[in-house]
Amino acid sequence: MRKRFKSYGPRRRLEENGWNVSRRRLFGLRRRWRSLGMLAILLVSVTCALLALDLASGGTGSFGEYLSALSGKTSLSSNEEPSAPAESPTPEAGPVPESAAAEQSEETPESLAYKAVAAEIPGMTPESIKGIYKSKLDPAWASVRVEGPEDEGVYMLFFKRQDETWTALKSIRADEPENPEYEDIVLDGVPEDLIGSVYPQNAAISEPSGLLAQPVEPGSLPAVDSAQAPAAKAASEEVPEEDRERVEEGLEEARKTIEKYGNVREGTAGVYVQDLEGGWGYGVNPDETFFSASVIKIPIMVAVYRRIDEGRFSLKEEFPTAPEDWAAGAGTLQFQEAGGYHTVEEYLRVMMTQSDNVATNALTRLVGGPEYVNAVSASLGATNTMLYQKVTSERAAIPQLDNRTTPRDMSSILKNVYTGRAASPESCQEMVDLMRSNDLQSSLRDGLPEGTEVANKGGWLYKVYDEAGIVAHEDNPYTIAIFSKHGSADVEEGKALLRDISAGVWQAQGG
Repeated sequence: MRKRFKSYGPRRRLEENGWNVSRRRLFGLRRRWRSLGMLAILLVSVTCALLALDLASGGTGSFGEYLSALSGKTSLSSNEEPSAPAESPTPEAGPVPESAAAEQSEETPESLAYKAVAAEIPGMTPESIKGIYKSKLDPAWASVRVEGPEDEGVYMLFFKRQDETWTALKSIRADEPENPEYEDIVLDGVPEDLIGSVYPQNAAISEPSGLLAQPVEPGSLPAVDSAQAPAAKAASEEVPEEDRERVEEGLEEARKTIEKYGNVREGTAGVYVQDLEGGWGYGVNPDETFFSASVIKIPIMVAVYRRIDEGRFSLKEEFPTAPEDWAAGAGTLQFQEAGGYHTVEEYLRVMMTQSDNVATNALTRLVGGPEYVNAVSASLGATNTMLYQKVTSERAAIPQLDNRTTPRDMSSILKNVYTGRAASPESCQEMVDLMRSNDLQSSLRDGLPEGTEVANKGGWLYKVYDEAGIVAHEDNPYTIAIFSKHGSADVEEGKALLRDISAGVWQAQGG
């Protein structure tokens, strides 16, 4: 008899109870109304007395300044809520200094969006911020439309106001007007009218949201230095003296490849290698944060085997897919209706050998969600790796709003798999065998001598080309993780980047 696993339903949309707030304020105003007349008379009397004292003392104007400040405070008690409460002085703190007010005035959704994209994506300018949408269904939400350079496309960033502070929570690259459901699957919790504003002109596919983009005021955005690819800096740790010359020569070849990619394509790339016999490592930009793409399936795989070791389920047990598991991209499960049963082993196989996103999301749900996967990554030393949202074929504007990792993190996870520390030794061996059976195109493998055995997982998104693996070098086996972002839109150029870096590392390991 099949054992059925619990399916987790869609997350409930968050809504602020703004009506209760305004109602309480209204009742408070009514209770105070009767005493307002007497208070006004008293205030006029005190004001006249103080003005007389002020004039008698030489008319310094200090009380006039106080009245101006008081007037500013009084405006906050009107029925209109300030657009940015943090900018206004409070009675306890007094007027906000001009410098502090200027800094706080930048913390709007549009200014935060510009800070994020301009510092990360080359070519962004203040003119890239095309407008802000404010949700009518939930005023605590807003989105910002960003149009990058011609080959970068359009991004939407979604913000929520929490404790009077706007925070970016979601982002998509809006490049699927014919298939908006590809992007919608990661926008759980976002109000429907903001989702509809992504393609407001596309009435044939979805009802228009009715929201219009509010223009961004000229000069209202903060100054941000234009993004540039970081300098391709090589780093090495504890490389033995007898290996240092060879490693440095090969590492220099990889560094030049990455530097050229930055100069020619404005892209950023990084690599990290760990020698599995000596325990030392080296790389270029090893701690840069990248979109993880489908390489995030490696820690998900580890999380599944951890649960198997705990006795939660076995490879042979079955459970069904759920509607919330659906995602476009690689794999065949996307073409099947939700509710089909498959074994854990089958889900693992198609996740790692076909890069199936539906299987990935189903397994993530099975083990306990992203929180458990992230805890597993952290336990392996990969503290900068995060499964942020469902795995899909789409990407966010910046890594911080997407699934992400670093070359050092992913190489470290693979080292723990190879050495039998990521899970039980038996489970680790099964993981290596599973990755070894991956016969999808591999640029990492293309950079190695023909016949070299590799256990690997690749992934790519728009302008993102990633691959990580365990390479069975005869003398010096090693783990390697290569990541890139914001470079060429030409997939062949992305493949060449990975291949050339892999070839340089093979040389560093002894050729």
